[in-house]
Amino acid sequence: MKFAKLISVAMVATTLGVTTTMLAPSLPAQAKLTKAQKKAKQAKAERKHYTASQWAQVTSYRNQAKKIGTSTKGMYAQKPIVKKKFRAGKLSSSYVNRTVNWINFYRNMVGLSNVTANSEWNTSAQYGAATLAAADKGLSHGLVGIKRPSFISKANWKLGADATLQSNLAEGVTSPYDVVTGYLSDDGNQVSLNPGHRMWLLGAIDKVGVGQAGKYNDLRVFDVDNNQATTTLKKLMFPRAGLMPYGLVKAGAPWAVSYPDDHYVGSTGIKPVISVYDNTAKKKVKVSHIGTGDESYGYYGTTVYFVPKKSQVKVNHSYTVKISNVENQSDISYKTRLFDLKVQGGFY
Repeated sequence: MKFAKLISVAMVATTLGVTTTMLAPSLPAQAKLTKAQKKAKQAKAERKHYTASQWAQVTSYRNQAKKIGTSTKGMYAQKPIVKKKFRAGKLSSSYVNRTVNWINFYRNMVGLSNVTANSEWNTSAQYGAATLAAADKGLSHGLVGIKRPSFISKANWKLGADATLQSNLAEGVTSPYDVVTGYLSDDGNQVSLNPGHRMWLLGAIDKVGVGQAGKYNDLRVFDVDNNQATTTLKKLMFPRAGLMPYGLVKAGAPWAVSYPDDHYVGSTGIKPVISVYDNTAKKKVKVSHIGTGDESYGYYGTTVYFVPKKSQVKVNHSYTVKISNVENQSDISYKTRLFDLKVQGGFY
């Protein structure tokens, strides 16, 4: 992710602006027609890549996304104070709900159940985001390595430290769409290519806590005192078989398969074999950074991850993904097609 930052640590929730509206003068009728004709031509060129049922699903996804929206207007019920004095603040219900709706939009897409926002976790996450914003020294789980500003009490600093130990953390994004899509893309992970942020949001969880202060986000995803899965997991392919939003993978995001049970990290010397083929361009896609991890992000076991060449990942294209030679797991072969969700985010 070019501007936003994320960080992640094992079994500690993983770590990853304002919309301006302009009014232009009306175009002459003839120019409007020309623009409409151009738009129709583009739509026709796009639609040819999809079957009738696929196009109906794309249209449905776009309508759902439009309904959720990307606005940050009225994001605070009480604005945080992070300069000279400290107040964690409180997010508006509309901002929290929009964040949760985006999470559930993507969870439903891959066959997972909904999560809800927990009020106590919201308060915790807000302290995490606000202490990070007040220090403004980047991201850190537990605020390790960050000096406490003198205007923040030790008690409030501890609340922030505790929160960040149980959360995804991001810097540089404010829109719920960009925050959630950034975590799922996981292209800006500062620690590794193992997509921990993604696995938490698409993991065995049933609630979250949402915190945002300025450019800092804290999205709580587990409870360190009750650290266990709350839903049943299945094998997770990313991108998934079928249709997948292009925005989730366009920025150099790692592709992956996560297994819910086995913990394999290649200790036997067996290495995964990955191939990606562009069915649309009829070309083999170069794949690099093949790796494995079993840090239990999202309560998954083994994850095999890899990075297709960014310039070969294209909207509307169909890809065949094959993953083999993973110890104790059967080979995988599936097709995915990347579609434009038509959401104008700040980064995705």
